[in-house]
Amino acid sequence: MSTPDLCLPGGTLMTHLRVYDTIAPDGQRGGTPHVHLICSEVYVTLQGSGQVELLDLSGTRTVDLTPGSALVFSPGTIHRLLNPNSDLQILVIMQNSGLPEHGDNVPTFPPHILDDASTFVQAMRAPTLDDAYRRRDLAVEGFLALQSAFAESEQAGKKALSDFHTRAVRLMQPYFDRWADVVKAGPLTEAENTLHHLDALNTENTHHLQQARHQLIICAATERIGFCGHLSPYPAPT
Repeated sequence: MSTPDLCLPGGTLMTHLRVYDTIAPDGQRGGTPHVHLICSEVYVTLQGSGQVELLDLSGTRTVDLTPGSALVFSPGTIHRLLNPNSDLQILVIMQNSGLPEHGDNVPTFPPHILDDASTFVQAMRAPTLDDAYRRRDLAVEGFLALQSAFAESEQAGKKALSDFHTRAVRLMQPYFDRWADVVKAGPLTEAENTLHHLDALNTENTHHLQQARHQLIICAATERIGFCGHLSPYPAPT
């Protein structure tokens, strides 16, 4: 059995994030509310303070972020980072080889944008910071509508959220085969390698222990524009 490539635990990827601190249409400072369809994430607060607004079938809630805290959420959770003091920096740990930054993300745009693939693609484009803020503001508009539906009644909120999820799935369906390939090549392969290692250890075969490796990885020196802020991704080990 060949030695598997070095990778981050569980086939994850990480990025350092400086959360946007410009003002959105509702007067709050922060990032773009969005959802992931197949990936969980962890937000580890490194510096500063802020909040995450969350929305799922149980309604809306706000979670405080302070240094040392870690918030984990599953696919389907709409999340929006808030940075009221302009000092929030977090480490984002992403499931499935970083798919949340490579396709598995749908902002809470209004329905007329989500109902048309070409309009959605245009709304997603953000070559400049001004474009990123415009994208965020469009998503905040849709997010506020979802919050208003839950404020009206639990039934109205659940229907609005279900409709949003359905629209998101229809938009992303053309990419599902590619996502499956990423999962198979990353976390699934790592899990299978772990089971192979257990089989080997049961026979006192320590070959993979003798092939131990390590690597220091440094986040990118140049930031890029993301949904929630300025991203400095950590490269995958080689």
